[in-house]
Formats: sequence, C-alpha cells, structure tokens
Amino acid sequence: MNNSKGISLLILGQFLLCAGFAAAESSAYAQLSGSALIQPPAAPTPSFSASKGIYGDNSMQEYYQVSDQLKKMADSTVAFVLKKDLELDPVKKVYKVRQALTLLEASYADESEDFSRQGKLSNCSGSYLGKGLVMTAGHCFSVKPGELNYFENFYMVFGWKYAEEGNPAQDFSADAVYTIKKVEAHALEGAVSDLNSYRDFALVSMDREPGDRQPLELAAEQTPKIAQKVFTIGYPLGLAVKIDNPDHAQVYVVQTNVFLTNIDAFGGNSGGPAFDSATNKIVGIVITAVGAGYFYELNKDFSFTADFSLPSGLELKPESGTALFGASLRTGVLQKFRDAGASVKLIDETKCLLTLPKGAQIDDRSPLLSLLMELRGKSAFNKGKLIRFEQDNFGTGVLRLPKEITDLVRP
Repeated sequence: MNNSKGISLLILGQFLLCAGFAAAESSAYAQLSGSALIQPPAAPTPSFSASKGIYGDNSMQEYYQVSDQLKKMADSTVAFVLKKDLELDPVKKVYKVRQALTLLEASYADESEDFSRQGKLSNCSGSYLGKGLVMTAGHCFSVKPGELNYFENFYMVFGWKYAEEGNPAQDFSADAVYTIKKVEAHALEGAVSDLNSYRDFALVSMDREPGDRQPLELAAEQTPKIAQKVFTIGYPLGLAVKIDNPDHAQVYVVQTNVFLTNIDAFGGNSGGPAFDSATNKIVGIVITAVGAGYFYELNKDFSFTADFSLPSGLELKPESGTALFGASLRTGVLQKFRDAGASVKLIDETKCLLTLPKGAQIDDRSPLLSLLMELRGKSAFNKGKLIRFEQDNFGTGVLRLPKEITDLVRP
C-alpha cells in the first residue's frame, strides 16, 4: 500500500466515525508523520465538550525540577512503549531507542512551543501498585491478538525521564523494562459521553516483580469531592515523564464512574494515576477527553471541490484540488466542515465548493487536518500550537477506582 492511499483510508475511517458508521478508535494518540499521516486516537471522542490540554499556565514539570517525594512517586510510574521501538543490546544488557523523533519532527510543532525539541517514545502511562501489578486505562492496549496495540506488543518501562536539564534517558537497563505476563482485569465499555456508565481500566501483572520500586498507594476514600485538589504523573504526547503541580488542578464534576478536572494532560497521559494532592494517594485513572495535542491554523483561505459521486470510500486528487467521497458520507463530511467554519457553495447535484477561511484552527485529531494536508501540504498551515484553555475550564476525565482493581490490590 502506498502512503497516500494509507492516509486516505485513515481519513475515511474518521469521517465514517462522524457519519455514524464506526464506533471506536484504537491507537494511543494522534500523530503527524511524513506528509501528514494521522493515526486514530486512543479513546473514542466524547460528545460532551471535554478536552485534555493545558489549563492556564503549563504546570507540567520535569523530573529534575520536583521534590524528592514527587520524584519517588514518578519512579513508580511506567511508560507503555511498543517493543518495536526499543532494541536490546545483549552485551550491555540495555534497551536502546531505535529511532528518536522530537515533537518538531513527528508533529509539525512550532519551535517555540513547550517540549517541542523533546523526543517522543511512549504510548500510555501506568502506575505500579505493588505485587507486580500495574494499573492503566483499558484503551491503552488491546486484548485481541494480531492488533498493533495487542498487550504482548508492549514493554512497561521505568525511568523514561529527564534526570537533569537537557539530559533525557537515552537507554534503559534491562531491570527497568518489563513485559505483561497477564491481563488481570480489563474493561472498555459504555458510552464515553456518559460519565455514569463509561468504564475504561486495566490491571496487568508484570513478568517479574521489581525489587527497587515503591508501590503507589490507592486512596481509601472512594468519593472525590468538588474542589478537591488533584494532579497526575505521566507521559504526555509520549514524552519523558512530567509531574503536574499538585496545587494547579481540582475536581469540577463527579459522576458515578468518572469525574472531570482541569488537570494538564494530553494523549499519552491516559492510564496515568490521578492523585489526591493532600495525601499523594491515587484516586483514579486519567482516561477520557478529546486528547488532541496541537491545533494548526490556516495561513490563507483554503478552497477545494468535494465530489460525492463515489459509490463508497474516499479518493483524493491533489493535482485538481478535489476530494471524492462516497455519497453516504455527504451529510457527515459537510457538517464537519461547517463546524470548522467552512462556507459551502453548491456546484451541481454531487459537487460542492468548500472554503475554509484564513485563521481557521483544526486540531490534530480532526480528519479535516489529514485531508487538507494531503490536498495542499503542510505549507497551508502555520506550525502547531499546544492546545490551551482558561484556568477555570475543565475536561480531563478521570475514572474512579474500580472495585475490580481495588479488590485485587488491597490486602
């Protein structure tokens, strides 16, 4: 399969989602690569207006910047890394990164943005709870053999961090890298937009029990309180571990299974622990929200012809500025573009001229970004800016600790 066709298929999948023909998205986070390959995101996009991102000032701190207590807690979190991205040196007994890509290289990020020159490696976050058990989100891996994110395709890695400024871990000793021996509990069920029914968690056992990691502790109090201070430690955007300021975020909404916060988080934080800032005990698992990392702004008006004459599928013709869609996608596609601010001019019964104005902003989870970049290239957009919100907004979803996990972990 050539790359252009592969990109078209991914775009089609996302348009099918918005048209109601598919129900879930599968990989760990959206990513731009090459000519604008968008991988499907980790969790289904919720229908409520919730987003991961930075709320107010960026509270994400590097490992070397925080207290010894927070360092010890970060030492007990893991990064889920695809096995194909690490290579074992059998002589030195260390795992080396096969190909180090910075956010600048992987995501067409603006050079001035936070973390833009840092490398990305991991897919999700997790917390070590003792007894050789790691807790994460259910959407962070699949339990179906043959899928890219099948659990046996991942390592769990301790020590992906900046121990000092400008000096990230370049390799990992063999005793810091683990495989998943067994999935002890796993759930990915309910409607992600329903905070009372959605369940998204996993507990896995490691191939061996680490002897040098202090288990993180689960909170005994199971009901989060409005205005309770919370924070997370994890691997946003696949970066080395980031520790949020414990005084920065709080709980805003509490429902049966999920509570909403303004924790600073992105794709890659999924599965990480949410801590009670007063006790440093885990009160939940970071799981839901849109999770896009960047938005991209058009630097000029952008027009193209949308032709809905295909029986099905999607075909892009950059040379003529035309995108051909299956007729059944018409309603969903046009709605997506209208939501993004596009004007629609009918040409004939199957064709429309779509025009997005200069300054229109599209995030890196939108199928529109893939399509427009494939039609016109990256030059049509300014480089990506991290998604930010006002401090008093909220949207980062946290799953309350499920009984299936607390029963297995507690004595």
